[in-house]
Amino acid sequence: MTQNIYDNDEFFKGYGQLNRSVQGLDGAPEWPSLRAMLPNIEGRRILDLGCGFGWFCRFARQHGAGSVLGVDVSEKMLARGKAETKDPLITYRKADLEQLELNAGAFDLVFSSLVFHYIEKLDRLMAEVHKSLLPGGHFVFSVEHPIYTAPKVPGWFKHAEGHRIWPVDG
Repeated sequence: MTQNIYDNDEFFKGYGQLNRSVQGLDGAPEWPSLRAMLPNIEGRRILDLGCGFGWFCRFARQHGAGSVLGVDVSEKMLARGKAETKDPLITYRKADLEQLELNAGAFDLVFSSLVFHYIEKLDRLMAEVHKSLLPGGHFVFSVEHPIYTAPKVPGWFKHAEGHRIWPVDG
């Protein structure tokens, strides 16, 4: 079963207060590195896997992308993305990335930020991404640092001495 904590009301409310949710791409610490890896996107057909609120979708169109498809499993994320998007060349689609099927040669660029740590069958998704890219296409992505996914119970804990710790026990 695909993990979708983002449609949990309490989690979604908290996520909506993070810098990346309020400030968009500029609030994401990984954005400068990802932006530096992007090819020229003018006129390109782009896929954003795990598009969330659609920040990258809108960025891509503002920088001349021909069309953008944003895919996410979260109805709440997609609803906010759609509400903040007034561009007919951006399409949002609800889809489970574990089951996603893409057309061959459909995209010039596939982008994804902090999504793949949720995917159990990553090899299957990578095969779909590869199939969907035109020859010479680009795949730009980031992954969650393993320190954040290593704990059996992720989160900060208060140490007996009073400071916060992030256990790495998994």
